[in-house]
Amino acid sequence: MGTPQESSSPSQHQVDRLLEHYQTCRLEETETLATLMSQEFPNHQFAWKVLGAVLQQSGRTTESLIAKQRSVALAPQDAEAHYNISVTLQELGRLGEAESSLRQALSLQPDLIEAHNNLATILNDTGRLYEAETSYRKALIMEPHFADAHSNLGNTLKELGRLDEAEASCRRAIALKIDFADAHYNLGNTLYELGKLDEAEASCRQAIALKPDFFLARQRLLQCLFLQDKKSSFFEQLNFLISEGQTNAVTGSLACRAALKYGVEIVNPFCMHPLEYVSHIDLTSEYDFERVFVSQAMSLLTGNMLAERSQNLLISGKQTSGNLFELQNEALKEVEAIIRKEIDKYRLELKDSTEGFMTQWPSEYTLKGWLISMKSGGRLKPHIHNGGWLSGSIYINVPPKSAANSGNLNVSLGEDKDVTDIHLNTGETINVKTGSLVLFPSSLTHHTTPFQSEQERIVLAFDVKVK
Repeated sequence: MGTPQESSSPSQHQVDRLLEHYQTCRLEETETLATLMSQEFPNHQFAWKVLGAVLQQSGRTTESLIAKQRSVALAPQDAEAHYNISVTLQELGRLGEAESSLRQALSLQPDLIEAHNNLATILNDTGRLYEAETSYRKALIMEPHFADAHSNLGNTLKELGRLDEAEASCRRAIALKIDFADAHYNLGNTLYELGKLDEAEASCRQAIALKPDFFLARQRLLQCLFLQDKKSSFFEQLNFLISEGQTNAVTGSLACRAALKYGVEIVNPFCMHPLEYVSHIDLTSEYDFERVFVSQAMSLLTGNMLAERSQNLLISGKQTSGNLFELQNEALKEVEAIIRKEIDKYRLELKDSTEGFMTQWPSEYTLKGWLISMKSGGRLKPHIHNGGWLSGSIYINVPPKSAANSGNLNVSLGEDKDVTDIHLNTGETINVKTGSLVLFPSSLTHHTTPFQSEQERIVLAFDVKVK
């Protein structure tokens, strides 16, 4: 927190006292002093700046934003003030505004390292992976020992499919900051993608040792244990997550798969019978599908706005990176509104369900969307959406079928490799066509059947994610 540029209103003693309280993390006293000073000297920027920061740390994000807006208005040339407001905007999910504030901060102070790092994170989240890499590297040129930037860069490199570089970047972060739990987790994710399951397990365990309530790391660990057939450790971890109230797609999926693989039925807190909650509807009967969905999807696929995300599950196809619904695009707002409307209908139809994913539906959720296009012979391997709650697919173009099952969506309780008799893996084939919308619990394993056609098979996929 920098010192004020003007001292014409409160005394220097008052300012120093306020700064001392803030720097020693005495949040209540800081808030009281900053509030009094901002009331007595409303045009004194430093009081608003401190008040915004302390409200942010207290979790009062909306109040923090108001104070920070006042701070920027009073000192528009203060790069740190623009950076501070971007932090709040980013937390509120207003990424476009946060990006603008960060760029303003960097125009005023190009060596603001944290601003480069946070800008890169926004660029990564909105699918501009190459720009994100550039921004992370700018931060690292200025501060080569910036562990957070090394770890974050590792994530971006993983998304770009440069797994060896991603591993090296995460290991560099850990070398700089051995107790960096997030970096150990990021390394674990990269090693998982590389198929180094024993090393991925070790990295996740290290992240958990540093942060026992790191449930994302525990979920990844659970997947590592299952794939390595470490039955005892797997059930120990699964039962722990369930006892901790971890209702999510990963525990839901692996509870189903464990029943197939080990014949052990346990209470599934997410969804015991996910195949009963698959919904298939025709959007063309209610909406102008060509205008709302097809034209928008084709515009995004033929433009240069989005980078491709590396996707080792995808054969003969490509997937956009980031989240379509974070783009500053008015047409996509209409798409999002329709999806939310259909989700509301889905929930209304299932209002009497006692399954966890319905009874514990998040009070607030965001949508993450991406496009997948496949060429002839293309398919998606079996998988689930780890971070999803409810998943969906809108079929922008399904080529004419050369065989009855060509290009169809298949959902099942697990993967065929989970059982010796694949007939035990109950599933359903959904005969999708252009205009189809399919909704299903994110714990369901799903894959697609290969197709043969000169046309591309194009899908807008999305997840409901807990906000």
